[in-house]
Amino acid sequence: MSESITSNDHSFDVLDDVLRTLRFRGSVFFSPDLAAPWGMSVAESGVPRFHIALSGNCFVGADGEEPVHVQETDIVLLSNGDSHWIADEPGRELISSESAARACELNNPLFQTSETTNRILCGLVRFDQGATHPILDSLPQLLHFSMLHAIDPIRMTAALIDTELRRAAAQGGSIVDRLAEVLFLQLLDHHLSNNELTTGFLSALRDRRIHQALSLIHQQPELDWSLARLGEQTGMSRATLVRRFQDTVGLAPMAYIANWRLTKAYNLLKYSAASLEQVADTVGFASARTLSRAFNRHFGYTPNELRRGQHL
Repeated sequence: MSESITSNDHSFDVLDDVLRTLRFRGSVFFSPDLAAPWGMSVAESGVPRFHIALSGNCFVGADGEEPVHVQETDIVLLSNGDSHWIADEPGRELISSESAARACELNNPLFQTSETTNRILCGLVRFDQGATHPILDSLPQLLHFSMLHAIDPIRMTAALIDTELRRAAAQGGSIVDRLAEVLFLQLLDHHLSNNELTTGFLSALRDRRIHQALSLIHQQPELDWSLARLGEQTGMSRATLVRRFQDTVGLAPMAYIANWRLTKAYNLLKYSAASLEQVADTVGFASARTLSRAFNRHFGYTPNELRRGQHL
């Protein structure tokens, strides 16, 4: 059995580094008062979506999944943004969430024919989809967070989002967006801390030695890493390192290092003014030419094409 990290582990925060590099950005797109009967369909988006039951119970259903009974204060996260529906009861006629949101914007909200039965808050978390990482495949399709204590940080953040939306007359804004990002991080941390059956990259964070290896890689991606060097610093033989890394992360260590260097390069090239030479040095390539060739092979376009927006 692998050793598990705990919430008190003060080593480098690999998860935070991944989320910062992928540039996750939260927002709330819908926060209505609803009167039963009501139901909405939500189209596939390719990015995580969440629904918070601020008051009243409802149901959420996704393709291939049994409908989830969402009780007041529960949160549902659709980690891949798959198409789904949300309603006060299963079997309701469904209106697209886009139509419902537009009606609110036009000050003609739907589902208002009787006394309010539900208040929900719907949000999403965008990320730069040009970059990839195994974390995106390690979450279940649907996560249901229930029985959260009144002083649980997740519930407190949800309450702050609601308060800020009311203060801003449901217009959202940068404060709401930042709080939505915080909520997403809290949900990931809660899932990791309370679920022994995590898979993929998240399960790697539960294995102390693989977590240590990931911390070393993320702290110093520019180092000339080898299996021997990484194994020596984590107390594993090369064979054990490769096996455990492959089993949890889903990639061999050297393949992960190569992919992460390119992901970091993508981030720096797109969002900073650093020269190609500076980026190459920062992420561990021998030269700008070497980086450019590897980048083109991996992404299908050159660093210059990325910076000029010709990759779209």
